[in-house]
Amino acid sequence: MNRKSFLQKMSAVTLGAGLVLPKKSFGQSTTITSAETKPKSSGGKKAIVLGGGLSGLYSAYLLKQTGYDVTVIERGDKLGGRISTYENPELGILQDLGGEWIGEGQTDIKSLVKQLNLDLVSSNISDRFSLQKSNSDQLKISPTSIDTLDKVIDLHKSLGNTQKQGLDKINFSSYARYQGLTEEEIRSMNDLYRVILGADLNQISSESVLDDLSALQSALKPKYQVRGGAERIIKELANSLRNQEILLGETVTKVSQQKNQVTVDLSSGRSIKGSLVICSLPAAAVLDIKWTPGLPKDLIYSALRMQTGKISKNLSLVKSKESLSKFFLSTNTAAETLYVSESAVGTNITAVTSISTGDRASLFEKGSERQKKNLMTSSLEEVGDLELILESPFVFHSFQKTTGRAGFVSLFPPGSFGIKDVWAEPFERVFFAGEHLAFHTGSMDSAVASAIQAISKT
Repeated sequence: MNRKSFLQKMSAVTLGAGLVLPKKSFGQSTTITSAETKPKSSGGKKAIVLGGGLSGLYSAYLLKQTGYDVTVIERGDKLGGRISTYENPELGILQDLGGEWIGEGQTDIKSLVKQLNLDLVSSNISDRFSLQKSNSDQLKISPTSIDTLDKVIDLHKSLGNTQKQGLDKINFSSYARYQGLTEEEIRSMNDLYRVILGADLNQISSESVLDDLSALQSALKPKYQVRGGAERIIKELANSLRNQEILLGETVTKVSQQKNQVTVDLSSGRSIKGSLVICSLPAAAVLDIKWTPGLPKDLIYSALRMQTGKISKNLSLVKSKESLSKFFLSTNTAAETLYVSESAVGTNITAVTSISTGDRASLFEKGSERQKKNLMTSSLEEVGDLELILESPFVFHSFQKTTGRAGFVSLFPPGSFGIKDVWAEPFERVFFAGEHLAFHTGSMDSAVASAIQAISKT
């Protein structure tokens, strides 16, 4: 079944089930009202989902809608993977510390948000990322250079695979330099997209960046945020799976495939059997599992080639002499990029979000509490005009602790053209999903799109 037919079928199934997800304020439990008081019998259909992030949970949700009993296995102590929302009702502060932005053209995640009866709100800082002449002063990129970028982005849409493979051999910074952008303009673009990608553009294939910039689904075109935080998506999906088995703190050690059955062994000693597996784990984590039969060599090679950008996203609680609702600043400090979302502006206190990338992110991920506090304090002192709330000034969020991986967003370096294509086909009874496998990676939309792609092939 192709993707289009699958979506049409799922739309009919969901409407027929009478699924209603009533709105609740963030943090409260949510109930599901359906046309039936008991779940439909699966008739023995059993599926296993590896990974409890957005792609894994949405895969489980889709499988349940098509009549499967589902077991979700998550190595961490919470669901959501790279999605996390900080909320302090007393201070009136809410801020996403994981996946945050949704683009105008990201129809899969927008459709899911609507289906879960959630709302989108415009991001107050999304204009900072727009490659338009009206934004040239903020971007520090000349109107002429923006025209040049517009032309090459538009041209990219008509390129064949041979030409794309040529572009894939060089990094984007070198390509931008060849197109006439100045060193200052390239640095400005690096500052801009490190916030989303977690790496400099000189580490990423020019084909990968142009492919994203020319696509409506691009992660490089943020526009909206989920009202109440992105973690509401996770809460609603988990709530919809309340009759299914969700295992936290369990690590998959082995996956064995027979003719019509898959057995998943866990570190606790338990074994789970099913007719199929959806593996939504990061590519590197797939290699940590013992597979019987063994993984095909092309999957192993692809997993070894994939990289991830490092991001550390943290909060500082501050007072300010003026409103910080439009605050966005790139710095040379360990905090690197500082910004404020509207929902993070409290009555008397504002939560300033910092995004550190690369080696600076590693300082926050690996440092002691004292070291992290010293880094953040010195970074904010250089900015000036911000008064720290000394009683509880920082919220340090660790992606590495949550996901077990140092990386955050999937990256494709020069020479990686087509390496994710091999994951599109199943490995016997195992189907692969995840942000890193979508046509356009790096976003919540990627995770949802990859789940749809995987389930449509089952």
